[in-house]
Parts: sequence; structure tokens; C-alpha cells
Amino acid sequence: MMNRKRASAQVVLLAILGLVAALILLMMVFKPNGKELPEAKETAVSVSTLTAHLTSTADMVHLPALVAANVDAMLSAEKAGRIVEIKVDRGDRVEQGQLLLQIDDRIWQANLKQASSAAEDARKNHERFKQLQASGAVAESEFDHIEKAYIQAEAMAIEATINIEQCRVVSPIAGIVNERFVEVGEYVQPGAPVFQVVDTSTVKIILQIPEKDVYATRPGDTLPFTVQPLPNHTLKGVVSFVATQADGRNNAFRTEVVVDNPDGTLRPGMIARVEFKRGENRNMVSLPMSAVLPSKGDHIVYLAKDGQAVRRKVQIETITRKRVLISKGLEEGDQVIIEGNRTLSDGQRVEPLTKK
Repeated sequence: MMNRKRASAQVVLLAILGLVAALILLMMVFKPNGKELPEAKETAVSVSTLTAHLTSTADMVHLPALVAANVDAMLSAEKAGRIVEIKVDRGDRVEQGQLLLQIDDRIWQANLKQASSAAEDARKNHERFKQLQASGAVAESEFDHIEKAYIQAEAMAIEATINIEQCRVVSPIAGIVNERFVEVGEYVQPGAPVFQVVDTSTVKIILQIPEKDVYATRPGDTLPFTVQPLPNHTLKGVVSFVATQADGRNNAFRTEVVVDNPDGTLRPGMIARVEFKRGENRNMVSLPMSAVLPSKGDHIVYLAKDGQAVRRKVQIETITRKRVLISKGLEEGDQVIIEGNRTLSDGQRVEPLTKK
């Protein structure tokens, strides 16, 4: 009896499992309400494109440079002594030969008086013996001794005068006192710096030109440049010097550009950006920098083609301030995606909104 009940339960269980399997099969075959589900579609990304054109443009070089004073004079004391007077201070404009500083010269003044007196006595003695020598009253050797003494006395007087002059520091140029290193009452040694005087009425723009570009400019050429405080104001100068030998540290050639600066607009130490023409870039495509993306050491762009983004590897020839020149990888008429490209992948659907 128990075996019959157990067999009957197994039959019921198998029937239930069969019914469940049939229902699952029906759900897979038939959709709810008898309708098929719509296919999932990829959303197109809106992008802006630019039509590639092969053009020829000037190959311009942009190099950083430094503004320097035409003359930067570091003045030093020539004599040891105590400073008794300072005539100028930082920012003062001075003329060539103007007295800037006085060192105590009292000892040297005393030496000058003594040397001048000895020189005057030697001169008078020389004149008297010269007359005697002319009349034959003095031997030639004796007169030579008197003449030698006179010359030495004159030299001592001149040396004493020079010693006094060296107690005065004067400006060798017309310019501006940029720095003062000493104070009144300070004792200085020979060679100690006391003033820095700069001449900025004319300045030099100093740049390092790479070896590959050294023949692109030469003395006499006019070069445009800008400085950081005036980025939208283009100035010009004349190339005055191109080094014959390259700097061993960077294999570049020092070049100097002279610029008149009467109003003092350019100040030593400013950073300049110099521009000059190297040659011609032929059959290249100019793109905004936003169109080119770095990718594992390469550069790529995306093209819009048949509604899809197509990844294209390109070669950059040169980079200007806001644009890049592409020498390889693009053809005339290619639709280059310039906006909306940063999140794209190869083959992704795109919808060009504008063409530039």
C-alpha cells in the first residue's frame, strides 16, 4: 500500500515539473501581449567636425629668450679705505663720469703734496743743470743723473694723483643704479663690489638657437618678439650677433637681438618669445590642438565617416601657439572631429552637428 502511494506522488511531481517546463518554453517563444521587444540601439555622440585641407604655410620657429641690459656694469672699489660719502642710491639715473662714492683719501692727499713738492724741486734743479750742461760746466754723466731724478719725481707725483682718483668711484656709463652694496662708514677692500649700474636705453634679447635652425637667421635680420607682461604687443629688434661655436651644454648657438628701449618698457630679466621663419610647410593639415589626442606615445585623431568614429594615427610636424600641423595620416576632405572627441572609441556612432 505504501509503495502505491509513493509511486503516485512521484507521478504528480513529474507532472508538475513538466507543466513548469512547458510554461517556461511558452514564455521564451511568446512575448507579453503578443508583441516583440524593440532592439536596443546605441546612442550617437554629438560632435563637431572640420574638413581637412592640404595647405602650405610658413614654418615659423618660436623660441624663449631673455631680456638683458645693453651694459651691466658691476663697479668695485680700487683702493682700500673707509667710505666717507655716497652720492647716489638705488634707482637713481647717473651720467657717465658722475661721482658715486668717495673713500677717505687724506693719506693719499698728503702723499700727493709731498710728491708734488719733490717734483717741483727736481724740475728746478733740472732746469739749472740743463743750462750749465749747455755751457759745458757740467759733465754729461752728472746731467744724466739729474735728469733721471727729475723723471722719477714727476712719476711719483703722477702716481700720487692716480691714488687719489682711485679713491673715487665714478660711473663708466650713463644708466640707472640698480643696486648698492655698501654703506657710509664701511671699510672696503680693493675689488669689493659697491654699485651695479645698468644701461637700458638699448637692450639685448638673448636666445639659444638649435643647430638645425642656425642658418634661418643672421646678423642684420629683423626679428619680432613679445614679452610676458605685454603678450599682445609685438616688438622688433635687429640681430647683432650669432655665435660661431655652439654651447657645449645644449649644442645651441647664442644669438643676440638689439632693441632700442628709450622709454624703458623692456627691463632686464623679462622673458621674451622670439619668432622667425625657418622655411615652408608644404601639403600639411592645420588643426586646433583639441583635435589631436595622445595615445601610448602616439598621436591620434578621430574622423567622422558613415556615421561612425574612425580612429586615425597621425604625425605632428610642428606645434604653434594654438594649432598643430599634421604631416602624415590625413587626406584632403577627411572630416576630422574637433569637439566631442575625448570620450570616443573606434567604431562608436557619431552625429556631426557642425562643420568648420
